Amino acid sequence: MLAGELRAKESNSPTGCTSSNNSIEISKGWPDGAQTAYTFWDTPGLNEGELGSVPAQAAVTNLSDLFRELIVHLIIYCIRGSRLTDIVRVNYDLVSGIVRKKEVPIILVVTGLEQEENMDDWWKRNKEIIKQMGLASAFDGYACVTTTKGKDGIHWREYENSASKVWMLVKKFCRPTTTLELQRMAKKVRFL
Repeated sequence: MLAGELRAKESNSPTGCTSSNNSIEISKGWPDGAQTAYTFWDTPGLNEGELGSVPAQAAVTNLSDLFRELIVHLIIYCIRGSRLTDIVRVNYDLVSGIVRKKEVPIILVVTGLEQEENMDDWWKRNKEIIKQMGLASAFDGYACVTTTKGKDGIHWREYENSASKVWMLVKKFCRPTTTLELQRMAKKVRFL
């Protein structure tokens, strides 16, 4: 979605299709004329279970290794709007424990909301549940989005608006990578 084209695997299967960490380079032009390069990492899901493409413990180890090897500036924590369950809290605790929340901003992106009249209404309806889960102040920002244009592009406006929402959060919370950090990452990435 952020690249404006399909750059990561996707699947409707109950098991995930991402079996390893995959980097996706995206260059973003901003309305002020600035051009910024970003590296996003698509990682295996944390709750696929033992029959998934990556068992749960292996996914956790995989994520820990990635965070140990690279400098992470932002976590984009994605959940489906229809799946606000206890595992959302468990996985948040896991991720925030790995990256030490105080050092890395975490934004919540709630997906699968293309059928909503106003996608942001999801947040209003579920804010109290999020509070009860102890996550009310856990995220630095949030976006309620669709990640599909729909069959025959029926949701293209919502899709474009969703990409803009997420990009604004990225711009707000993700500081640019320095040249020294890029050099360090280039050396470490060879070992992943």
